Amino acid sequence: MSVENRNDFFDILQVSRHTNVQKPYFAFQKLWQDGTALVGNFAGEQPLGNEIGPLTTGEMGRHMAILGSCAAVALHNGSEGYYLATKAHLIRKDTRQHSEDNLFHASAQVMNIDKRTLKASIQVWNKEPLAELICEYTLLSPALFQRKFQNYASDNVSIPLSSPYQHVLPLYNLTFEEGKLDAFAGPLSPQQCAGHFFGYPCWPVAIIAQTAFQVTGELIKKQYGETARFCVQDLKLSADKLMKADSILKFSIEIMPAPEPSGLIKSVVNVYHDNERVVQIVNMLQVILAE
Repeated sequence: MSVENRNDFFDILQVSRHTNVQKPYFAFQKLWQDGTALVGNFAGEQPLGNEIGPLTTGEMGRHMAILGSCAAVALHNGSEGYYLATKAHLIRKDTRQHSEDNLFHASAQVMNIDKRTLKASIQVWNKEPLAELICEYTLLSPALFQRKFQNYASDNVSIPLSSPYQHVLPLYNLTFEEGKLDAFAGPLSPQQCAGHFFGYPCWPVAIIAQTAFQVTGELIKKQYGETARFCVQDLKLSADKLMKADSILKFSIEIMPAPEPSGLIKSVVNVYHDNERVVQIVNMLQVILAE
């Protein structure tokens, strides 16, 4: 059955309220059930920068992680609360797609759920499969979240007229060494993380990942030339701490050869607040040089 002919869509406002993620961070246009999976569609909005493919890795991760939490709520009576992504493993399926169609689909299945944790498997595709994500979450009740992060609360909750996620974050204080780069980003205004945990502005993990790939692109250009591009073939992310939006984050990346005969390179991005590591992302990258 085509999407246009369905009449069994979930109430997006109700589902998003239960996960405390709203527009514009929540960007699914429709949600519906297909067997044991929750399916949704969305339009890409983030610029590719130095990545190749129809979507950036950070944007894919954002929509897929959101859908995983929605599947818990919509299909498994998951509790209302805050679903904090703590671990993620993304595997790219196809890097050759360059479709003119900017509408994408994703499906999520719950692998395990209890009162405090969730694990979900999410697929995303355009005309062909693009990637699979296995995502693990910590679930906090509204009362526990608000108590734990009470110093994050803000009355500055105005919603911007257009999505801030159409724009990359500015990087500054870039410092290069051979195979290494440090860069800084932030602080964010509440409007720059609009729709993510309303009233508690903080860095979305997917935006941290997206910024990490901006930094990756800068190092790839430095190492391989201005026209070099890259594709993330495999990603493993660990998020140790939810960061307040007004935090300045330091992104430290190092690239090195991957085991033969993959032809890929390995990158490790450590994200710090002051001297505390808050996120680590380990990637296998394909570098594409200008012909």
